Amino acid sequence: MNLLDHSRRIGIAPVLVLVLAGLVLPRTTIASAQNTDAQTAYQHAVDLLQSGRNAEALSVIDEAMAAGAHDPALYNLKGLAESELGRDDAAEKSFRTLIHLEPKAAMGYTNLGVLLTKTSRVQEAATAFREALKVEPNNFTALLGLGTSLVTLQKPAEAAGFLQRAWAVHPGDFQAGYEWALALHDSQHSSEAKKVLNRMVPPQDPELAGKYYSLAGVVAEDLKEFKTAADSYRQAYALSPGSYEIYLPLVRAMVSSGSLSPQTAWPAPPANLSASQNLAVGLLFAAAGVYEQAIARLEESLRQDPTSDPATVNLAISYKGVGKTSAALELLRSAVKERPSGRLCDALAGMEEESGDYVAAVQDFQHAVELDPNNEQYYFDLGMEYLSHFTFGPASEVYRVGTQKFPHAARQYLGLAFSHYAVREYADAADAFTRAWEIDPESPEAFQAWKTVLSFLTPKDWEPLLPRLERLAAAYPENAEMAFAYGAALFRSEIAKGGATALDRPQSLLEKAVALRPDFPEAHLELGGLYAARKQNQKAVDQYLETIRQDPRSDMAHYRLGQVYRDMNKMDLATAELTRYQELSREHQEELKESRSAVKQFVLSQGAKPSE
Repeated sequence: MNLLDHSRRIGIAPVLVLVLAGLVLPRTTIASAQNTDAQTAYQHAVDLLQSGRNAEALSVIDEAMAAGAHDPALYNLKGLAESELGRDDAAEKSFRTLIHLEPKAAMGYTNLGVLLTKTSRVQEAATAFREALKVEPNNFTALLGLGTSLVTLQKPAEAAGFLQRAWAVHPGDFQAGYEWALALHDSQHSSEAKKVLNRMVPPQDPELAGKYYSLAGVVAEDLKEFKTAADSYRQAYALSPGSYEIYLPLVRAMVSSGSLSPQTAWPAPPANLSASQNLAVGLLFAAAGVYEQAIARLEESLRQDPTSDPATVNLAISYKGVGKTSAALELLRSAVKERPSGRLCDALAGMEEESGDYVAAVQDFQHAVELDPNNEQYYFDLGMEYLSHFTFGPASEVYRVGTQKFPHAARQYLGLAFSHYAVREYADAADAFTRAWEIDPESPEAFQAWKTVLSFLTPKDWEPLLPRLERLAAAYPENAEMAFAYGAALFRSEIAKGGATALDRPQSLLEKAVALRPDFPEAHLELGGLYAARKQNQKAVDQYLETIRQDPRSDMAHYRLGQVYRDMNKMDLATAELTRYQELSREHQEELKESRSAVKQFVLSQGAKPSE
């Protein structure tokens, strides 16, 4: 049960108590009783009901009716007594008789509604409460009962109106306020729910106060007011210190508050948490980087269930988080030996990669794929291990299989594309990059990857791609990246074919791209190149300067700007730009060398592996 379900449990029971204890037909309604004996029987039955002697009250009522008394008030008492004794069918019959005798009185409908609610016939209860409101529009019990029923029927927006009216009838009533706030929360009006809760006074009863603070915490969390939520949950937890349903969101709110420190005082967890509960709490702590707290819960979860892969993996992550990497590796290796699974092998491989043990990492990534060949994540991780260490042949093979097994996974195509790109198979790379973008057109990663092949394709390479890019641009007319991609592809294709005059269409697309997204250095750079091709030098200069303003480290923008300045006979400016280009180009080369030298050992170690 989640916290909101837990807080809902306040909903119906207090309504029943109110109706059964306080809404018996008043004494004045017996004025029409047939005789003094009926009045005496009525009062005697009321006294017995109020003292909890329900069976005796029912006997008194039955005797009076057997003697000929059939006053509506007696049928009301009879229904109440029968309901208290668990005789719900008989109680329903009595209340319906009361409605038949007094169709213009709300009492029969409200008590019938409460009874039907008690027996989980909520839709019928709502109907009974509506009938009560027809004869008495401001009947508090009917308003509260109908509002609560509608919340249960998942019609919170409609419920809120009736509950607001109930509050207006009895301002400050806790039950009406609570249910109103709950309905507002459920209808996604948490800010309004907060206002209602702020107008309420938490009750003295510990259980009801706990429900109030729990709901206040839920509402505050919805509003991203995590510190307030934590304070509310803390008060609820103090009233119910054994409640896991309150403890879990309390921890969640605390870790989300952004105010953690080594001195943070964490509440003690409830005793006797189950393995899954310890795991859930441990995951919250681990995700927030509170590893010491996570370790305690995850170790306990693993003690309770030694076969739990999630507990094992996250405990290893937490060990590593506190600097115990060797303990983390030992835990995972031991688990893999005892119960090998794709999840454990993948986690172990990831940790070996981070520790610099690249050979062991690739072996365990391979093992994960073998153990669970239908898991897309494991193929991606294995391919990325090869790819990140420049072993492009195996990477290409892994991603080739991955695209066949998972044809709707864009990242498998990205991995395949980069594998082709690394060995200068640009046409194949472009095909795979474009396929990734077609699968996930909103992916910024797919677009960034696609740009890498822009300068390496021949006119023949562009032929199969242009119709696909045109379809993407047409399908997403307000997408700057799509306009750029199609425009740049057309421009490059025409220039490569020597058709420098057929540039109107690509120009309009590139101008559209920068209009849709002004902070788009790549589009400004490409548009500058198009203007330069059309000998519109000043326009080209403006675009290159804008590119540099947005991306000062763009070596190509400095190079092209220097070329245009030279064509314009502005030699000093040209020299400055070309000098800056050379500086940036050297810096980029050094960065690339650093990256390659770090993995040289891994690349060499892969040469003799039979799997390649």
